Amino acid sequence: MHPEMFDYTLRESPRARNVRFRVSARDGLVVVVPRGFEVRRVPALLESRRPWIERALGSVEAQRELRAAQLVAGPPQRLHLRAIDEEWSVEYRKTTAAGVSAREHDGYRLVVSGGIADPTATRDAIRRWLARRAKATLARRLLLLAEEHGYAVRRVAMRWQRSRWGSCSPSGTISLNTQLLFLPAPLAEYVLLHELCHTVNLDHSAAFWARVGMHEPGHRRLKRELRDVGWGHVPAWLQSE
Repeated sequence: MHPEMFDYTLRESPRARNVRFRVSARDGLVVVVPRGFEVRRVPALLESRRPWIERALGSVEAQRELRAAQLVAGPPQRLHLRAIDEEWSVEYRKTTAAGVSAREHDGYRLVVSGGIADPTATRDAIRRWLARRAKATLARRLLLLAEEHGYAVRRVAMRWQRSRWGSCSPSGTISLNTQLLFLPAPLAEYVLLHELCHTVNLDHSAAFWARVGMHEPGHRRLKRELRDVGWGHVPAWLQSE
């Protein structure tokens, strides 16, 4: 296999100091280069990292096959919310109601009822419930961490985002991705601490990462894991449009 046979996306980053290779199920192989980098050098760099790239691409292909199987399977029968150590069974009940609702029952049972033949309405109902669950658990955890470490948070908002796990505005409003619920607890905790640090350092400067490291010494490993496999924890059916 020749280097040029790798399909990849080239991205120029003003913050990058060195060439970086990223592989994920969503984006495939991405080559990040510093501004002004000689693009003609990329094929040789790809060849030098060939064993790692082939292993990584094989891994993401397995993830894609799993996600394709999840999409074919349709609505999930169980929801494993790893961030808060909860597992919910999901029951679907067709009724004459025009809309679709998702309601909690004893024993970690979620009952989705109404016009469940409409996949979009069904998915939206589950997403709304997940947002409520995240608000009651992850948002509360964020505020506890803020109090523990002395950070000021103006407001917490839950969102359903495609590319970001969280964000912080200059005014101190932190937005969290509802899909954080599906991440392993250490990854979700890392995102919460990451956003809290942004209430002091809005950029990704050395001072910011020093602050993150003060709270989580293993942040570099967690950051890589979040980038490489984070989205693979979210059920594909809930992400699809």
